[in-house]
Amino acid sequence: MEKVLKVLAVGDPAVYAYTDRQFSILPTFTTLYGTKVEFTIVPWNDYYGKLMDTFAGKAYYDIVMVAGHLWLKDFVEQGYLAEVNIPSDSEYDLEDIVDVIRDELKVSGKQYLYPSFCDGHFLLYRKSIVEKYYGELLPEVIDTATIMKVAAICHGKEGMDGIALKAHPSEIFLDFLPYLRNEGIDAFDPKRHVPTFNEPKGKEALTNYIKMKQFASANVEGFGNNEVREALQNKECVLAVTWGGQVGFVLDENCIDKDDIGFAALNSAWNVTWSFAIHQQSAHHELANEFLSYITSKQIDRMIGSYAGSPVRKSTYSTDSSKFAWYKTHLQLIEHYAKPLPMMEAAGDRMAPLYEEISNAFSGKKSVESALNDAESKVLEINSRSREQ
Repeated sequence: MEKVLKVLAVGDPAVYAYTDRQFSILPTFTTLYGTKVEFTIVPWNDYYGKLMDTFAGKAYYDIVMVAGHLWLKDFVEQGYLAEVNIPSDSEYDLEDIVDVIRDELKVSGKQYLYPSFCDGHFLLYRKSIVEKYYGELLPEVIDTATIMKVAAICHGKEGMDGIALKAHPSEIFLDFLPYLRNEGIDAFDPKRHVPTFNEPKGKEALTNYIKMKQFASANVEGFGNNEVREALQNKECVLAVTWGGQVGFVLDENCIDKDDIGFAALNSAWNVTWSFAIHQQSAHHELANEFLSYITSKQIDRMIGSYAGSPVRKSTYSTDSSKFAWYKTHLQLIEHYAKPLPMMEAAGDRMAPLYEEISNAFSGKKSVESALNDAESKVLEINSRSREQ
C-alpha cells in the first residue's frame, strides 16, 4: 500500500509553487520515494484555527507550517512539534541558508523547522510617478516618515492613490508595526514580554498610521494581501508596503508596466520565516524528514524564489540576482534591517488585542488613546493568566 504524507500549509503565494504543475515538485517526490503527498492549503484567516484543530487531534497532518519565531517557542513547549533531522551533508548544505533565517529554526539549540520562505516588510512603488512628482527615486532603505511624505505628494496624481495599506483586521497590527518602531519603541519588551506600545510615542505612531487613510482607497479597511497586490498591479496606487513573499506574485503577467516598479527595504521592518515542522503525533517522522529535506533543497528554493520572491538560501540570491531585480534589496532587508518580535509563549493570544484595538482606532470606533489603553489592559490580563498557569 502506497504511503501518504499529509501536509497542512498556509495560503501564501510561495506555498502555491509547491503544487504548481510547471515545477512538478510533489509528483517528483512521489516518483523518487513512492510516497503520495496530500498538500492542503488553507487561507491565512482560517489557518491558525485549522492548525490548533490538528494539535488537538481533531484533524491529522504529518507536517504543518509554522510562522517561525512567532509561534515556535509556544508550540515546542506545548509538545506539538518533533525535533527534525536536517541533513548535514554538502548536498543539502545547511550553511547555505541565510544566517538569520537559520537561527530562527531552533529553540534552545534544537532544530524544529525547515525554512520555506521569509516574509519581511518591503516597499514597492511606481518609479515614474515618484520621480516626476517627488523629484527623485527612493533610496534602497526607507523609513515610514518618508513613506508618509511621498504618499501625500503623489496622492491623486494621474488618477492614483498615494498608497495601498493592509488595514484588514487580520493584517493591520503587523502593517502598523514599522510606524511604531519608527518612533523608537516596539510592541513588547524583548525580555519581560510586557506591552510597551501604550505611551506617547505609541499614540503618535498610531495617529500617523491612521493619517495615511486620506492617501489610500476609500475601502482600505478591507485591504489584505490580495487587495494590495491588485492595486499595485492595476496602477491604482503609487506606493504599497507588502511582504517580501508577495513580490513575485505582484510582478507576474498581470502587472501593468512591471518594469516601472521600484523597491525599498523598510528600516523598521518586521520579518518571519514561514517554515515546515513535523507534528509530534505523525506516524511518519523519518519519511517527513526526507520530504522536507527535498522540498527545501537548493533546487526547489530557486523555484520558490522565482514564484513568490523571497528565497531563504544565499546561493539563490547570488545565482538569480540578475533575473529578479528585488533580490539584492530583499536580502539586505533580511540580513540588516528586519527585526523579529520576541519569541514569546502564547504569542498569538498576546497579539490578538493589538489587531482588534488598532482596527477599532483605524475605523474610528475608538480614539487612539482608548484603543491603546484597552489593548494594553487585555495583554496584561493575558500575561497574568499565563503566570498563574
